[in-house]
Amino acid sequence: MNKQSSATSPLLLKGAAAALCVMAGAQPATASEAEPVEYVRVCDAYGNGFFYVPGTETCLKISGYLRHEVAAGDDVYWGGSLDGMPGKARATLRFDARNETELGTLRSYLETRFEHKASGERIYISEALIELAGFSVGIADSLFANWTWGAGNVIYDDVIYYSGDRTMQASYTHDFGNGFSAMVGAEEGNGSWELETVDAAGVTQREWFDLRADGIPHLLGGVKYEQDWGVLFGMAAYDTRYDAWALKARVNLDLTEALSLFVMGSYQSDPSRPNYYGSWYGDWAMWGGFSANVSEKATVNSQISFEEDGTWNAALNVAYEVAPGFKITPELDYTAFRGFRGHEDAFGGVVRFQRNF
Repeated sequence: MNKQSSATSPLLLKGAAAALCVMAGAQPATASEAEPVEYVRVCDAYGNGFFYVPGTETCLKISGYLRHEVAAGDDVYWGGSLDGMPGKARATLRFDARNETELGTLRSYLETRFEHKASGERIYISEALIELAGFSVGIADSLFANWTWGAGNVIYDDVIYYSGDRTMQASYTHDFGNGFSAMVGAEEGNGSWELETVDAAGVTQREWFDLRADGIPHLLGGVKYEQDWGVLFGMAAYDTRYDAWALKARVNLDLTEALSLFVMGSYQSDPSRPNYYGSWYGDWAMWGGFSANVSEKATVNSQISFEEDGTWNAALNVAYEVAPGFKITPELDYTAFRGFRGHEDAFGGVVRFQRNF
């Protein structure tokens, strides 16, 4: 049997080269020319991280975080022991798009969350807002929480809750200059509340309260005064469904570059039944705390909160930056349940791992 050589024939190489030349010369004159590649341009008009969407004058920033939490001990929200060491994972993506118009900066902001825990998984929109010339419309946490910056820098900051749930909303904010601004808004409200009572005969009565507005949206307004030393907030909100109102005031003080304090108080007109803005038990509730940068990588955060009905909570954590963008935060929490919530003490802890990008 004759064995064929694996070497390529010089004659074949010459033939292939000639064929390529013929093919190149036979290309039609109408063939489209390659367009130059448009590289992504940095947009520095709105801060770090923005880039121009190719072919437009819109600036876009994509950011987010990955988070994992593990808890142990007692349930500091409801009392009783936790079942094992429950964990929760969350992935968050944020899209912030802005461009200039004749009316000012047009901004659209979207924050989506993907969560997993033992009870199940869910995907939801945390915020979706369109903003222009001071007007804002969309869905987000209630303005009664966002306008006053929530509460403290602890993980379990809402054991004594300070506002209603995430809601559809519309608002207008005017900046008067010199650090002073004011806001008016309207909200749909969200969620429901079951009120359980025992009558004189010992019979348990249950009543459901729908916290959404009925026909007329919930109304609110706020003022803010911001200076180098800190911020003052004032706010009023009206639940149109249950004819109930709530007030809130807060002060933040930046004592040094490393130490800041805050104190916040709220009051509601009718604590006898649930309403969208008065989410604590009793006429009033208070929150206070501090944040202290104890090193280049570590920050100590603390918060104490209590409500007139008797329940109070304390939290302390250390947020440690392991690497740029990656923090580990162990936290200890204690709740003394009193009044309507019962008579029980709960002590628990949680560790949060979070990577921002």
